[in-house]
Amino acid sequence: MCTVLLVGLACRLQAQTNAFPQFRVAAATDYLLAVSQEAQAQAVTNAGACFLLARLQSNLGKTDVAERLARQGLELDPKRADIEYFLAEMLIREDRMEEVAQRLRRAVQLDPSLKGGYRLLGMALDRLGDHNGAQEAFNAAIHQFPGDARARLFLGRLLLDQAHFPEAIAQLEQVCQLEPESANGFYVLSQAQARAGQDEAAHKSLGTFQQLKQKEKAQDQSATDAGQEGRYNDFRMRTFAADFHEAMAILLLGQGQAARAEAHLRQVLRVAPAQPVGYQRLAAYYIQAGRLPEARELLTTLVSLQPNEASGHVNLATLLLQLREYSAAVQELERALEISPKQPEALQNLALLYLNTRSRLPEALDLCQRLAVCQPNASSYDLLGWAFYANGRTNEALEASGKAVACEPDNAVYRERHRRLELVAGAAQPPADGKAGDSKP
Repeated sequence: MCTVLLVGLACRLQAQTNAFPQFRVAAATDYLLAVSQEAQAQAVTNAGACFLLARLQSNLGKTDVAERLARQGLELDPKRADIEYFLAEMLIREDRMEEVAQRLRRAVQLDPSLKGGYRLLGMALDRLGDHNGAQEAFNAAIHQFPGDARARLFLGRLLLDQAHFPEAIAQLEQVCQLEPESANGFYVLSQAQARAGQDEAAHKSLGTFQQLKQKEKAQDQSATDAGQEGRYNDFRMRTFAADFHEAMAILLLGQGQAARAEAHLRQVLRVAPAQPVGYQRLAAYYIQAGRLPEARELLTTLVSLQPNEASGHVNLATLLLQLREYSAAVQELERALEISPKQPEALQNLALLYLNTRSRLPEALDLCQRLAVCQPNASSYDLLGWAFYANGRTNEALEASGKAVACEPDNAVYRERHRRLELVAGAAQPPADGKAGDSKP
């Protein structure tokens, strides 16, 4: 079924006007160079476009072009910390450490939360011989991201070189806890323990290192024997090309060039028809543009690609509800709950459908009770109150509504609904405009 859908969709895409050359994995580099040159020819006057093309050229080994584009991007927008970081990474390969440190200082100044910024700055300062500055940078990286095992590894090595053995061991033990499959972490830890005179611990760490290296070799050999290298390369190049087209589409949408953006999104599907991201992004574009039948086709294909992903069924169901195809929407929501019984959006949407259509009310109540357990917030309690009321259980509706108000006491809608329920419960009579269970209180 999945293959049939993919082939049919591919044929329709191929029939549409395509401005891009044909993608072949064997000639993926030539393809990417061609599409990047076309993008540059279409006027690169935006820092984001420069950065996108610079990354592509760098990955293709065109470092001179990549550096020129990155610098052009910074001229257009000097406050882009991500471009400063990218340029610093490139310059490290050329050992231009003075400029690397300068750019990384600028990057973390522009964006102190830039992931990897302080870590890379520490590496550059260490290479320049500024060990105190490097230690400060590594500590800043760890303070921001305590789970940054690489920053801890670099700091551990630096402390080891300075003969600060207890501090080095503490950092390296953290590395091994964060990344228990990291052979490098155990190797450096064994060195630190040996120099600190902890011979037994050092022997144990070295043994773990040797086991991990043997495991890595066995995995590499297994992948070679199974012929996985070719499949991985195919996947990698398709992903690389698809990521470029997706990024171009996002950039063009931001510039208001919808037609060109759509062409790039369609090309994502041609390049990587077995990967989900293109279907998700193009479907979202079609939904925003009001082209719901086309979005439905894409989401249906996506569900066939990932039949055990609950979110895909929920997204398709949400679209089917917009198309008023209620029976099909129920099937998708029920399938989502089979896969993930606590999926909040599926529980909520299915309950709302039953309550709005005043059908299967006991099932709606069960869904709302499950929702309130897995997502105990004001919205869930408010919906639960409606479900109790629809089933003629006013006092329990009042209790659930009270929980909604307690969660969000400033919400006027919840307060008014609770007040009306208090009136109904106090009079022990249904409201004058209908019977209990007919509508939302």
